[in-house]
Amino acid sequence: MTAPKKKFLGELLKEKGIITETHIAYALQVQKIINKRVGEIFQDLGFVTEYEVVTTLSDQEGVPYIDVDTIVPTEELLKIFNKNLCLNNLFLPMRVIENTIEIIAHNVSDEKLGQLISRQSGLVPKFYMGEKSRIINAINAYYYFLENPIEKLIESEIKILAQDVEMARGMDTMIRHLLHLAVKMRTTDIHIRPNYKFINISFRVDGVMMSVMSLPPEMSRMVATLKMKADMDIAEQRLPQDGRFSETILSNVYDFRVSTIVTPLGENMVLRVLPMESAIMGMQQLGFYSEHIEVVDKMFREPSGIILLTGPTGSGKSTTLYAGIRCLNLLEKHVVTVEDPIEYKVPLLRQTQVNEKAGYTFSNAVRYFLRHDPDVILVGEIRDKETAGTAVTAATTGHLVLSTLHTNSALGVIPRLKDLGILPYLIADSLVGVVSQRLVRKICNNCKESYDVTEEEKLYLKDPSLTKLFRGKGCNVCNGSGYFGRTLVYEILTVNKQIATLIEKGCEVSEIAAEAGSHGFIDIFSITVQKVKQGITTTEEAGRIMGYIRQL
Repeated sequence: MTAPKKKFLGELLKEKGIITETHIAYALQVQKIINKRVGEIFQDLGFVTEYEVVTTLSDQEGVPYIDVDTIVPTEELLKIFNKNLCLNNLFLPMRVIENTIEIIAHNVSDEKLGQLISRQSGLVPKFYMGEKSRIINAINAYYYFLENPIEKLIESEIKILAQDVEMARGMDTMIRHLLHLAVKMRTTDIHIRPNYKFINISFRVDGVMMSVMSLPPEMSRMVATLKMKADMDIAEQRLPQDGRFSETILSNVYDFRVSTIVTPLGENMVLRVLPMESAIMGMQQLGFYSEHIEVVDKMFREPSGIILLTGPTGSGKSTTLYAGIRCLNLLEKHVVTVEDPIEYKVPLLRQTQVNEKAGYTFSNAVRYFLRHDPDVILVGEIRDKETAGTAVTAATTGHLVLSTLHTNSALGVIPRLKDLGILPYLIADSLVGVVSQRLVRKICNNCKESYDVTEEEKLYLKDPSLTKLFRGKGCNVCNGSGYFGRTLVYEILTVNKQIATLIEKGCEVSEIAAEAGSHGFIDIFSITVQKVKQGITTTEEAGRIMGYIRQL
């Protein structure tokens, strides 16, 4: 009996509802010009994410998917193979269990790969699937740090520079090591902070500051070197400055946004670490529950109005906006964006970047866009009255406008828009919905353990029957923190007729909140509690993000 014929990737993605026949036809047109696999074209055009492709193939092959970032192979395991062998065959060893070697690979159906791994290791391979780009990044990173133990290199460089009284040696090598360490530790911000007798280097990892090292005061010239790289005035040490530079690290280009402020102890510097190429993620990957994805999906399918993402800086608002845009059929919609900067490049969007020196701002960009027959307008951020006014005008004249706003809650959007000069009837007429979000750290799966719930936790989580919760002990995967990666907690406000009427009447936020609560308002604290109970995050992390006092 012959085995059933495997379906093409396009068919599988279509069955999942990720793409349509129109998307397939368009990709096949493109394939005539560009000699690539259809699956790669789907990704290049932004129809699907790499995660969706791999998990779809994983289901078909019956091979489990695994997150590449959660893998930390030992040095001994890496030495069984070599970088070129892994890159050429797109696999990475994970761990050894008895006579089995676990492997994450891109093409698990290749029989020769299994034979190669058995021959090289003398063990039986067990395969898992992962994204091609992330496997390549992991191979480059692990083999680089195997050959270049970055912590030891930094330690050695510090000794050399501390003894360099005549300052004959430059700071470039030290800076390059520091940037590599930052990328290795998944850092979003590097802080260089002067103190009385030392300089402190701290990294922000998963939203939390972590002191990494202390340097002798003689190395304060690192700040001057970084200012030169960022095209800042090294002679100016009295006023704050901003600059930027790009650097290729482990075959990926990173943009470093540099900022200084002046303190009595010297210049304090912060470098924001931004990968130039970021993969768009789906709502599920970000942490939305499936029933709430449907709610957000309906919002993004509205023909006109304004949808706002709110939350503090660095809470992933732009990432969620782009995940929402993927709900749209980009072949049937003309989508134009103005951003600062362009974080995700999507070929089917018409993306532009703010250039304040040239007079191209968020507010006047929207005016230009209205002459380009848009269906959807994405405005990176509403910062002022002028931008708010033009965004609402566009929303009330038949366009769907997507943007971000800084407020602490979804309902806080209403008074904030009033502060920006938008009249209540215009808010009621234009506002479709609001997603307010935060990022919480996830428990590290490598060192996750259960424990008995305390009375304080029962009170905080409002569940007296709760007996067990989870936390991370701390291990080499999570740098001893017990956490690895982050996920969203969120609240969603959809503006129905009743809520719109209350907004138009100028009612208090408490009255609007009561109405929203009776119509399925999804509040952020209940989502956070749900993720604590499911063992995704901890009570401690919930308190850090949501606060303790207001929840009791």
